[in-house]
Amino acid sequence: MTKEFSEKEKSQRINHFRRVIRWRSRFGWIFSIVGLVLFFIGLKNQHNLMVLINGLLFMGYGIFMVWQSKKALAKLNANK
Repeated sequence: MTKEFSEKEKSQRINHFRRVIRWRSRFGWIFSIVGLVLFFIGLKNQHNLMVLINGLLFMGYGIFMVWQSKKALAKLNANK
Protein backbone atom coordinates (compact mmCIF):
# COMPACT_ATOMS: atom_id res chain seq x y z
CA MET A 1 0.00 0.00 0.00
CA THR A 2 1.55 3.32 -1.05
CA LYS A 3 0.66 6.71 0.30
CA GLU A 4 -0.29 9.38 -2.21
CA PHE A 5 1.24 12.77 -1.53
CA SER A 6 -0.27 16.12 -2.44
CA GLU A 7 1.58 18.41 -4.83
CA LYS A 8 2.67 20.62 -1.93
CA GLU A 9 4.09 17.63 -0.03
CA LYS A 10 5.90 16.41 -3.15
CA SER A 11 7.41 19.84 -3.67
CA GLN A 12 8.55 20.03 -0.04
CA ARG A 13 10.11 16.57 -0.22
CA ILE A 14 11.93 17.38 -3.46
CA ASN A 15 13.26 20.66 -2.03
CA HIS A 16 14.44 18.86 1.11
CA PHE A 17 16.15 16.20 -1.01
CA ARG A 18 17.90 18.91 -3.06
CA ARG A 19 19.25 20.46 0.17
CA VAL A 20 20.48 17.07 1.36
CA ILE A 21 22.20 16.49 -1.99
CA ARG A 22 23.82 19.93 -1.89
CA TRP A 23 25.21 19.34 1.63
CA ARG A 24 26.37 15.82 0.71
CA SER A 25 28.32 17.28 -2.20
CA ARG A 26 29.92 19.93 0.03
CA PHE A 27 30.94 17.37 2.64
CA GLY A 28 32.27 15.17 -0.15
CA TRP A 29 34.63 17.94 -1.23
CA ILE A 30 35.67 18.46 2.40
CA PHE A 31 36.36 14.73 2.83
CA SER A 32 38.40 14.71 -0.37
CA ILE A 33 40.53 17.65 0.73
CA VAL A 34 41.05 16.16 4.20
CA GLY A 35 42.03 12.86 2.60
CA LEU A 36 44.53 14.55 0.33
CA VAL A 37 46.06 16.42 3.28
CA LEU A 38 46.27 13.19 5.30
CA PHE A 39 47.91 11.43 2.39
CA PHE A 40 50.62 14.09 2.09
CA ILE A 41 51.14 14.12 5.86
CA GLY A 42 51.63 10.35 5.68
CA LEU A 43 54.21 10.80 2.91
CA LYS A 44 56.10 13.44 4.90
CA ASN A 45 56.17 11.40 8.11
CA GLN A 46 58.44 8.61 6.91
CA HIS A 47 55.74 7.01 4.76
CA ASN A 48 53.39 6.28 7.67
CA LEU A 49 51.25 3.50 6.19
CA MET A 50 48.14 3.96 8.37
CA VAL A 51 47.92 7.68 7.63
CA LEU A 52 48.46 7.01 3.91
CA ILE A 53 45.66 4.44 3.86
CA ASN A 54 43.30 6.70 5.83
CA GLY A 55 44.05 9.57 3.47
CA LEU A 56 43.29 7.45 0.42
CA LEU A 57 40.07 6.13 1.97
CA PHE A 58 38.89 9.62 2.97
CA MET A 59 39.68 10.97 -0.49
CA GLY A 60 37.99 8.03 -2.19
CA TYR A 61 34.85 8.31 -0.09
CA GLY A 62 34.71 12.08 -0.64
CA ILE A 63 34.97 11.62 -4.41
CA PHE A 64 32.26 8.95 -4.22
CA MET A 65 29.99 11.35 -2.29
CA VAL A 66 30.46 14.09 -4.89
CA TRP A 67 29.87 11.64 -7.77
CA GLN A 68 26.76 10.23 -6.08
CA SER A 69 25.39 13.74 -5.46
CA LYS A 70 25.90 14.83 -9.06
CA LYS A 71 24.25 11.65 -10.30
CA ALA A 72 21.23 12.09 -8.00
CA LEU A 73 20.85 15.75 -8.92
CA ALA A 74 21.01 14.98 -12.64
CA LYS A 75 18.36 12.29 -12.19
CA LEU A 76 16.19 14.71 -10.20
CA ASN A 77 16.54 17.44 -12.84
CA ALA A 78 15.71 14.98 -15.63
CA ASN A 79 12.34 14.27 -13.98
CA LYS A 80 11.25 17.92 -13.95
